[in-house]
Amino acid sequence: MRPLLLLNLILFSVMSYAQDSARQGESDARILSIYHGLADIPPVATQLFCNLPPAPNQDGMPVVFSVQVDSETITPNAFAVGLSSGETVTPLCATLRPAEESLEQRTVLLIGAFSPDDSVPVSVEIVEQLEDQNGLSLLGLKSENVTSLTAGPSLVLAERFRPSNPGLQGECPEETEQTVLLTWEGGVTGPRGADLAEEQRTAVSVSLQDGNSVNPLLLADDDPPPGPTDNHTIACIAEKSPALSVSVSAGYFHDPGDDANPETRIDVTPKINK
Repeated sequence: MRPLLLLNLILFSVMSYAQDSARQGESDARILSIYHGLADIPPVATQLFCNLPPAPNQDGMPVVFSVQVDSETITPNAFAVGLSSGETVTPLCATLRPAEESLEQRTVLLIGAFSPDDSVPVSVEIVEQLEDQNGLSLLGLKSENVTSLTAGPSLVLAERFRPSNPGLQGECPEETEQTVLLTWEGGVTGPRGADLAEEQRTAVSVSLQDGNSVNPLLLADDDPPPGPTDNHTIACIAEKSPALSVSVSAGYFHDPGDDANPETRIDVTPKINK
């Protein structure tokens, strides 16, 4: 085989592999949940979260991704919200706020008119360029898995970290051996906006590799008032045996509309070496 032809074949193979790897990276990303959390969100929300004038008659809908999202690429036009009426709506606002701490940044809050008349949101699709924090495109992602307005929040992700991991220092007691960052479909508090307390802590059960199940020492990062509530809590765990799954009893974690969680369970993803 001629050397030039061989070189071209090698270069073509390398480029094809790189393109396949990039496509594989893109295909790993997905929308984990769409949560129609609140209708008639307080008009001041557009000012608080979006730096826009207060707007009435808007809904709040967090969209959780399996990857962290590059905030610089988030625009309302990147999101198309399908309604049960057949109409497609562009959000008024799209933002990572309030879930913008370093280990969060995967929940995009959409604010818009998502339930006009008797319509409800039934899908979300990414229709313009949106990227994750590795620069991979999320264009084309779509989900029709919309949690209804009257349902409460469920867990969609649980990640295990060392307590000393950047972004977690100082959140848990000194005796904490591991932390599990819990991501909910929407923001959570106690009933009627109360701080997370003992009732919520004991409603969380963590299954460990050694076969035991324990309650967390503490639920941290609960974003108490007057700050806005996000959809993340940190389970501080005293035991060394790795956490494998988290279960939460029904009725203890409430969204901004005061809807309580159903019974929910999720496996834990280890991030202990990251």
